[in-house]
Amino acid sequence: MRFLYSVRHVERRPATDTLRGRPSRWPREKLTEAASVLRGLLERETSGRVSVSSFIGQYLPLLQFPSDVTDALSAGHINLQEAAQLARLTAERLGSSPAAARARRTEILQQHLAVQGSQTRLRARVKDLLGETQELDISSESMTRVVAQVDELLEIDPHDTRHMFWEEMKRIFFAMREIQPEDLDDETMDEFMSAMDQLSNILYRIEKKRQKRERPTAALKI
Repeated sequence: MRFLYSVRHVERRPATDTLRGRPSRWPREKLTEAASVLRGLLERETSGRVSVSSFIGQYLPLLQFPSDVTDALSAGHINLQEAAQLARLTAERLGSSPAAARARRTEILQQHLAVQGSQTRLRARVKDLLGETQELDISSESMTRVVAQVDELLEIDPHDTRHMFWEEMKRIFFAMREIQPEDLDDETMDEFMSAMDQLSNILYRIEKKRQKRERPTAALKI
């Protein structure tokens, strides 16, 4: 599994981009060779409908899905995205026994099929069961404080361009709430990962600058 995830990483990074991130456990030549073989198999078996990145990111996790979830998927009762949501309801996440977790998945599946629910509704139900709804509320409160900070900057100096940082980060926050997995194709993900590399580098420099600025203050307190 880890080897194939490294293959996907190589697929998303050009050959010249070898200095970013954590070094791989496997030689790049082995990873590119595996990617080439897998690409050929997928081209033959799916007529190019499934890319290497999609196969590893969306289909490979099926090996770890609970059997009741894969059975429902094979029977055509749910699609891949719905299966991925149900598979999140594990005994570990629910804090229950495996049998209880399976019963809960069966219950959610039956209710979902009875009302012909949407993927969005199923996703919301799963997040509620896992206690993730509260995390979103906390994030919303944080966003309110960010908006207030932006307004304060503009009030002090309407020409202060620093407010654009928080405006753009706010757009990312709302995108996380609205964008669904099915909205992200391989081309979009390639463009996104390329842009995120640049953004991550910028955020890293900002964080290092902040730490450097706060370090003398911390030493003074000691």
